[in-house]
Amino acid sequence: MANIGVERVYQEFEPATRWTSEPDVEVLVADLPGFKKEQLKVSVTATRKLRLTGERPTGGNKWIRFHQEIPVPLTVDIDSVSAMFKDNKLYIRHPKLKTEIPQTKPPTPVIMKTRDQHEIKQGQGPKAMVEKPSGGKTDQLKHDAQQLKHDAQQKAREVVQSGKKILTGEPKGPLSSKDDEKDKIGAKWFEKYKEATGNVVKEAKNKRQLLCNLAASVSLVLLILLYARNAVRSSLVWKSEE
Repeated sequence: MANIGVERVYQEFEPATRWTSEPDVEVLVADLPGFKKEQLKVSVTATRKLRLTGERPTGGNKWIRFHQEIPVPLTVDIDSVSAMFKDNKLYIRHPKLKTEIPQTKPPTPVIMKTRDQHEIKQGQGPKAMVEKPSGGKTDQLKHDAQQLKHDAQQKAREVVQSGKKILTGEPKGPLSSKDDEKDKIGAKWFEKYKEATGNVVKEAKNKRQLLCNLAASVSLVLLILLYARNAVRSSLVWKSEE
């Protein structure tokens, strides 16, 4: 009854902790002298930290307490944590995660053919897939490469020369008889076309001249008629005055 309403005075305490490893678990050991099991709390946070808290009286209104958070290794299962308090020590066991070791198939034995076995016995060994060219083959390859390069350069020169001939308008060679006949036929058709167009132009000019002459004649006739009408009117006027 005397302690009711008395404010507690706390003294902070930091317990000593250490990790020990066993084949299947990782164990965190915390030294908590003077504490009892019911005065302790153990929990695991969402950030994979182990939270340890506890408090106990030391006499009168004085108390001792601690609050500690310790990161949990990634190699343990935080869903299966267990705690045990014994001899002023708190043991917190973290089972290790079981990692399945992939089973590797044994290498398939290579069955060698009789020919390969015979070559190995003779000390020759199996033949390689790619053979290095000998000295004669190397010279032949170099010669072929130079020949291809020379042919390519010669072809390029011919193409350039032919392009120059086309641009400068140089004749490519004598025309054949068929080409000559085609040129003659084309010239004949061109002359006929020229003659036909010339006749059309001449006819058009003649028609134009004819129309001009006809218009002039009509104008002249109209002028004569107009003059005659005026003359008749003037004669009638003179007669009426007399």
